[in-house]
Amino acid sequence: MAPVGRICLAVVLALSLPFAPPAAGAQPLRSPFKPEELEQIVAPIAQYPDPLLAQIFMASTYPLEVVQAARFAKANPTLKGDALNEALKKYSWDGSVKALVGYPKILEMMDSKLDWMQQLADAVLAQQKDTKDAVQRVRAKAQQPAQQPAQAYWYYCASASAYYPTVPACPEPWVKVPPRAQ
Repeated sequence: MAPVGRICLAVVLALSLPFAPPAAGAQPLRSPFKPEELEQIVAPIAQYPDPLLAQIFMASTYPLEVVQAARFAKANPTLKGDALNEALKKYSWDGSVKALVGYPKILEMMDSKLDWMQQLADAVLAQQKDTKDAVQRVRAKAQQPAQQPAQAYWYYCASASAYYPTVPACPEPWVKVPPRAQ
């Protein structure tokens, strides 16, 4: 076979192979989060202001740096202002991670809930718009007035001829009665 023929055969064979074989033990891609799953993921942070929320979103994609920053914040709780900024210059962490050092409670939460932080990062990277929408839904739900669950029964004290909670204690057993209009 001529050298040109061998090269053509090699190119055809190479192009017919997959570009990158899957790594051993590689996990299949996760299916997208459902809206209710996204709401559950963002619920602990949804009430923070948008600029801080943006820093949390971005920092979640740097989990090792978040852990390091949480340790730094824990070891240096008195550093504030210019002294803190000067100390942070020694680290090559992402700016979002450095910004969170001023919020040690948030860093502590992210550090202690690594699975949650990974889910947040996955959601932010794969479903950014859906994640932002979930934040808005959680915020809207938080603004709704709490509804009292309808009680199936009222409790009546016969000796006091009154209902709970008007009578806080009853000397005999309470009598369950269906609720009635007042």
